[in-house]
Amino acid sequence: MDIYPKNISPLGYQTGVGGIDSYGVNHNGFTNQDEIAYQMARSKREQDLIKQYNAQGITSNYPQYTTNFWGNPANNYGFGNSNIEANIANLPQVTPILQQPTVSQQQIQNSVQPQIWETAADGKKVYDNVVRNEGNYQPQEQNMLDYVISAIKAVPDMLNNYVNLKDVKLADKYKHAFINCNASQYGQGGADVAELASNIRETYDRTTGANTLDSSMGDQYANKIGQLLGSKYPNGDCSELIQRYIKRKY
Repeated sequence: MDIYPKNISPLGYQTGVGGIDSYGVNHNGFTNQDEIAYQMARSKREQDLIKQYNAQGITSNYPQYTTNFWGNPANNYGFGNSNIEANIANLPQVTPILQQPTVSQQQIQNSVQPQIWETAADGKKVYDNVVRNEGNYQPQEQNMLDYVISAIKAVPDMLNNYVNLKDVKLADKYKHAFINCNASQYGQGGADVAELASNIRETYDRTTGANTLDSSMGDQYANKIGQLLGSKYPNGDCSELIQRYIKRKY
């Protein structure tokens, strides 16, 4: 009994037709409990694979699995008979399909020139270039305790960086990205704090007349670049990461 809509997962899963999903599993005869157990196991297995891909630097356009997702197809991959949990425990481990960058991707990466911008339109061009090269990377989810801890750690980090960089003669967009990158390296909580603080700051600047709407939106693209790079490279050197795309000095 297939009770899930026909969505396509990041790795290519679809519920399929005739009760057989795109991973080759026959759902005919599944009870509601079987279906829920199967979908939870399938989702967890996909998340584990995605984490492994992310660790390899692959953050979008994941390899698409078909009937190789669960391994040996014999006897419906071991699913059925209202014993999904036990069957899953006996399934073989799945090794990620390695994805090599295409020539066009390598050419794009080699052609990147660090920039400084003022307008929102120019900032979007740089941000879009970052997304093309790095993927539209999102922070890895954290449990509540880790989320709170990372958010708490990010607050003084942002304040210290703001104070320390305020009067340093560096490009403004570099400063924006650097502060957000460092905070986002703490995890999802840190990235959310960085985004919230950046939104508050830009709203204040626009309200007080310290910044125009267009210039403020340009700043936000620098903030987003920092958040993306910090989330993707939690142990990386933010200065080095940012200078791939943003000039450090005018």
